[in-house]
Amino acid sequence: MVLDEAISLVVYTIAAVLVAIGTYGLTSTRNLLRMLLSVEVMFNGILLGIVAYLSFDAVLDTLASIVIVSVVSGEVIVVVAILVSFYRIARTFDSTVLEEEVV
Repeated sequence: MVLDEAISLVVYTIAAVLVAIGTYGLTSTRNLLRMLLSVEVMFNGILLGIVAYLSFDAVLDTLASIVIVSVVSGEVIVVVAILVSFYRIARTFDSTVLEEEVV
């Protein structure tokens, strides 16, 4: 039982570190690709915490994991399509263009 609690603490700490790294990456750059990767790192940290929290029930954990992976995959497809269309219009991934041209 103590080992399970120690492993849970390590997993929650890793999840919190991933969210912190993603937050730093999101706030420290103007490049839209780096911002996208930072948001994905944040999502992965949150998902790791959710799956660790639901790990007491194997069926619920499996269902939640499948739903989460499906939603994140769809989100990545939509965001990459938006980035490609933005790059075709602006010829850059710099987010200051969004502020200047009010796209």
